[in-house]
Amino acid sequence: MYKYKNTIMKILFKQTGFLLILLLSAVFMTSCDKKLSDTAFGNTIIYLPQAQQSGGVNLNYLVPSTISYDTTTNNFNLDLANNVVNVYFGLNCSGLQQSLNGYTVTVSTRSDTINQLISNGLIKVAPDAGFPVVLLPSSAYTLPSTVTVPAGASRANFTLAINYATLKTYAGQKVALCIVISNPTMYTLSPVYNQVVTIIDVNQLKL
Repeated sequence: MYKYKNTIMKILFKQTGFLLILLLSAVFMTSCDKKLSDTAFGNTIIYLPQAQQSGGVNLNYLVPSTISYDTTTNNFNLDLANNVVNVYFGLNCSGLQQSLNGYTVTVSTRSDTINQLISNGLIKVAPDAGFPVVLLPSSAYTLPSTVTVPAGASRANFTLAINYATLKTYAGQKVALCIVISNPTMYTLSPVYNQVVTIIDVNQLKL
């Protein structure tokens, strides 16, 4: 009888130990799953998508983006009622954040970048590559000083508004402007796509 009871106790002990191990494993896996689900994978990087138009060759953003353009889908708009040509830009962020917080960046321009590119002959672009490229003067346009992406969104749009009459005086030329974003209130700026070299072919706008 003693041996029988001892055998039963051993079996129960083994079963209880096995169940305990299963229970602890389930708790551990649940804990791990919760931690993984609470983790935001990837870095959230803020960038200007227009700086990627060339596919990584340079930071050039051509306006118009195509020669045979459709004004409903192109990257600019002729607003004759307000005497301006609007060029469209976007602000975007990458990464797999589960909840997107709102953020703001500063928008500015760098005339020295354009002047250096022009002097080095680095922004002659087809078609009409022989046409001169000149810096768009600050008196010819307005640009927001900041852009805010609201909470829950990944991107926001903003516009470079160029005086229509002034732009027409640059017929036969291309005007260029380097737009830069900086000082994000949240997340990290792309080290490459935080600026864009906008090159406007005035003749192709058909003003």
